[in-house]
Amino acid sequence: MNYNAKLHIYPIIIQLLILLLYSPSAASQTVKSLTIASPTHAVLFVTNESDKSTDFIMRLHEKKATEIFKLVPYSTTKLLVTKTDAKRLTFIVKNHQWTIDVLSLKQRHAMILFDGLAKPKIIYDSNTYLAAAKPILNTSTQIESTKASAQYNASHFFDSIAQVQFIPSRQYAAAIIANSALPLYYSQRKNKCNGTYVMQQFSDENEVQSGAIMTTVYEEGKEITSNNLSGGNNYYNKRCYNQLGLIDSIQYLRNSKWSSSTIYRYLADAIISYDPTFESAMIYHLNSKLQVIKTESIHFVYQRRDWTIYSYDQQNRITEEISGRNDQRESRVRYQYDSPETSDYSLRQTFDQSDHLTAEIKRSYRANETIDEFYYEGVLQQKSIVKDLGNCTYESLIYNKEGKLTAKYIQAKKTN
Repeated sequence: MNYNAKLHIYPIIIQLLILLLYSPSAASQTVKSLTIASPTHAVLFVTNESDKSTDFIMRLHEKKATEIFKLVPYSTTKLLVTKTDAKRLTFIVKNHQWTIDVLSLKQRHAMILFDGLAKPKIIYDSNTYLAAAKPILNTSTQIESTKASAQYNASHFFDSIAQVQFIPSRQYAAAIIANSALPLYYSQRKNKCNGTYVMQQFSDENEVQSGAIMTTVYEEGKEITSNNLSGGNNYYNKRCYNQLGLIDSIQYLRNSKWSSSTIYRYLADAIISYDPTFESAMIYHLNSKLQVIKTESIHFVYQRRDWTIYSYDQQNRITEEISGRNDQRESRVRYQYDSPETSDYSLRQTFDQSDHLTAEIKRSYRANETIDEFYYEGVLQQKSIVKDLGNCTYESLIYNKEGKLTAKYIQAKKTN
């Protein structure tokens, strides 16, 4: 698999897309209809704009809804808790379907409860919101922490994508591109590459060519195409961008034959990438600063959910990543920086499930060189030296723990 393919995590869930479309911070951008299918549970807060109730009732509704939002800071793959301005709500359990017309509700504000098993309930009394929602909140937490037998239907996810209505602004696009948790935009952030570059791999000091040859075309920092010759195969991908510089899609070909594509959709508080061919997708949760605070990926075929939660410092640099699969935490990564001005870490530490330090990357700098030392269980395993040769060209040297050069990579700009 080439480097670009590795950046695309295959998995994520169908109903999770629905949950992100309607978060409180995105209310003004939501679509007018919403469909939720079992096994997803939902706690929805709706407003019938045709009803002109008093401001007191409206404030009480908002206050009680906020109390529940604080209990569920972001939705999960099984539980949607959000405010929506959708006017028609449809709920599906196997062969049963119920529709609620928000404009026909007898009061201006209401909470809709759906347990994924039976007909949804409409709660009008704001003072009873929390008590009424607790059974669903508790049940969903238990389901999330066990391996439920319910299967997710990928078609629901892909059908829902078409309903997304959100137009990013220039400020939104700039924040997304600048986000350090989105490696797809790394070259765009640096904005150093322009033209065609060839990266070659050599095996030792004698520069015997081996391994892959990758040719990448950039336009003002944006990667346009990448062609990777490796193992007798030709892997090619092409990126398509919108007018704001955000990636619309990436097309993948193998030996000149189309193999798959990854499609990107942008929402007020989420980015969704999905691949219909592999029945996989990924959701990047965004906070109010448009930082990625959580990623969730699920492969519909294997029903597997991988996730990572991110923490940042005041300089918007990642300080910690906590990752896991399904309900199980698997690792924690901690980053340290030498000064408030630098964007590159000086120490990266990985801890296992028991919070035992297992691996470290110690980074230092010398003139135009970036030196990374890789340790496992306190023992040096590998060392790399990347020499910045300017104009997006570099030389990378890889040494084993005995200090022997084992690989060399050179990226040079192609001239006509």
